[in-house]
Amino acid sequence: MIYFVSLGPGDPELITLKALHTLQRADCIYTPVPTTSKGRHTSKAAEMMRSLGIHEEQIQLYDLPMSKDRDGALEAYTLVADEVVRRQEAEPEALLVIVAEGDCGFYSSSAYIGEHIEARGFTTHQLCGVPAFIACNSLLGGQLVQLEEQCTVIPGAATAKEWSRAWQSPHTIVVMKGSLCEAEIKEAIQRYPERRWHYFEFVGMPKEFVTSAPEEIQGRTFPYFSIIISKCR
Repeated sequence: MIYFVSLGPGDPELITLKALHTLQRADCIYTPVPTTSKGRHTSKAAEMMRSLGIHEEQIQLYDLPMSKDRDGALEAYTLVADEVVRRQEAEPEALLVIVAEGDCGFYSSSAYIGEHIEARGFTTHQLCGVPAFIACNSLLGGQLVQLEEQCTVIPGAATAKEWSRAWQSPHTIVVMKGSLCEAEIKEAIQRYPERRWHYFEFVGMPKEFVTSAPEEIQGRTFPYFSIIISKCR
């Protein structure tokens, strides 16, 4: 069987019991290692699993290029999918897992890998997890949305019209992948001081940083793993 397993936002204790039990039973766990022009980075996913007692021999690392040019990432997804299919064909009883940080059904590479696997005639199963923005809101306390409030999630890229509509709305706005829109966020903080602004980096990880002070947000260089939650006062 082939599973996509959600690891949660970064804190290993936020993984679900069902996900943990599936990882423990897995014959092979395909795990991304981010690569950039600066080299091969540490795999946060692998670190999380090691801290949960998952054996090293279960973890199969694969390089995942992190770039605005998506060709390298798409090639990596195809290679992983092909490897999973080959192994499942050779070992029909094997339990194969592809892990994803956050939730595997929400802005996740699982979509691309899953499409390739399913196109080859195999069924995949998803195990849900805690999305990063839900973990962020838990650090603030209170409700992300309540009653008739709406929530819009923007993946770091939008048109000028979409940004303007978002900031002028009375609803909660969540922005993922802050590094893709740092200038827009900083400009919006100045243009819409009536909104509350909450900024998060690496939530659930050792270098977690959280602030609701606009001047502190303005002074940050946003990493890829940054999230902004903006609410009307």
